Amino acid sequence: MNATSPTTPLRHVQFRLPFPRSVAGVWIFAVGIILLVMLGVQILSGIVLAMFYVPTAGSAFDSIVHIMRTVRHGELVRNLHAIGASLFFFACYLHIFRAMYYNVYRKPYLKMWTISVTLYVLLMITAFLGYSLIWGQKSYWAATVITSFARAIPFVGDTLYTFLVGGYTPGTPTLGRFYVLHFIIPFAIVAVTIWHVRTVQSAFAHAMKKTFTARESQRLLFDFRVTERDALKLTLFLMLFAWFLFFAPHYLSSADNFIPADPTVTPAIVAPEWYFLPFFSILRCFPGELAGIVAMCASVLIFYFLPWLDTSRARFRNLSKLVKAGFWIWVGNALFLGWLGSKALVGPDLVDGFSNEEGWIRAASQLSTLIYFAWFLIVMPCRRLLEKQD
Repeated sequence: MNATSPTTPLRHVQFRLPFPRSVAGVWIFAVGIILLVMLGVQILSGIVLAMFYVPTAGSAFDSIVHIMRTVRHGELVRNLHAIGASLFFFACYLHIFRAMYYNVYRKPYLKMWTISVTLYVLLMITAFLGYSLIWGQKSYWAATVITSFARAIPFVGDTLYTFLVGGYTPGTPTLGRFYVLHFIIPFAIVAVTIWHVRTVQSAFAHAMKKTFTARESQRLLFDFRVTERDALKLTLFLMLFAWFLFFAPHYLSSADNFIPADPTVTPAIVAPEWYFLPFFSILRCFPGELAGIVAMCASVLIFYFLPWLDTSRARFRNLSKLVKAGFWIWVGNALFLGWLGSKALVGPDLVDGFSNEEGWIRAASQLSTLIYFAWFLIVMPCRRLLEKQD
């Protein structure tokens, strides 16, 4: 009988995609379908906002106010884009942590992992550019501080800064550059996302054929059971999204960003959005700008080298309790770094140019930074000695 015969049960002719069983369990919002839906929300809402946004220093903030007050459903679309960015990164971090927990970065998943990290880097760049476009008090100074770090790069620092800013200080040329890049990069993200989905399919298909037993392969099949789980998780995530959108639309925003940018007044703390705070904390825990830039970039790029830093031969489910505990300590430390990044380095009782509050925040940030890198540079290379081999 032909495979496409009308009498053939639909379940036997459906397009079955291999997928990991780690979609179940505690990683409720770590499924890829949530990221795909949020990517679509961000692109569609961003296109609508781009129709009304004016990328000039004198009109950028007013154009956002115009969108929220005058454009029909403009406040809804703008909050959809702003809140969606935060929840997008929330789901993205869960996705990355799950991949790290289950060691989904070694062969045959190496290509898939590399593309995933590239996607994350593109998301970070896009989010920073979009945050700067608000041109509120906090986003203006965040853009000013981050772009000024380009000057610390030897030999090409001044040239790079001039190229990014388009002048001596951020202004209309800066907004023009950021606006164009913020509009173009998401389409590159879509292309890389399609590539990523294809590598996910091929990687797990290869794993099924080469690594797993027949029983394990059957459990990895992407059938109606996994589809129902993903639909339930997506529904719960959209309920969370709707709660922020309708009941706490500005909970994830900074109050300073509702004030127009003023180059003459510096906020108490110049910090990015919450999803960048761990890296911001690493950046400012070093006394030298260049050392901070190198450490911040290394804290992101080190994910590329994770497949080679991990020396263990165990499968992703055969982790020792010691390694599992270490992973959750690392996650907790990353959250602590984010909390430290949200604290202002100001306070009374200056001693040698530093306040007491600045001293303990800097010391805690340095210790947390050591723990952050120790997981990659010490624990991962020594995993073979820490866990029981098959």
